[in-house]
Amino acid sequence: MATDPKYLREFACFRGLSENQLNAIAEISSAVCYPAGYELFKDGSPGDRLYFLLKGQVEVFYEIGEAGQVRVDVVTGEEIVGCSTLVDPYVYNATERCLTDIEVIEIDAEALRKMMREDYSLGFAIQEQLIKVLLDRIVNFRLES
Repeated sequence: MATDPKYLREFACFRGLSENQLNAIAEISSAVCYPAGYELFKDGSPGDRLYFLLKGQVEVFYEIGEAGQVRVDVVTGEEIVGCSTLVDPYVYNATERCLTDIEVIEIDAEALRKMMREDYSLGFAIQEQLIKVLLDRIVNFRLES
């Protein structure tokens, strides 16, 4: 079920896109709610969905040696979740679970990757913003450590 393109404009990586590009992404998107405790995805599983968090909080867990699964971050509203779906080998590199009830826009990652390969300006705009988001997370993580 398609999402209203106005919700996509809330996110930086979509702000520079044309109406046609936004409408195309909206066609492969759905607005979905998940309850607290729901596991969005597991480390190592195929990256089939990219999530744009509208409301709520998501915990991020990494497998760290003998320590096992360790919570390394909490992502809050208006953030991207599941970024590894856009990078080969297209698998999730963390386990992410809803800390609270959440509302997300889910995007079919395979369809988005296909669009990005066919429309280089779309692909460049999304990748550029995605890199900014990830760099900000790294900086914030270092500041918290």
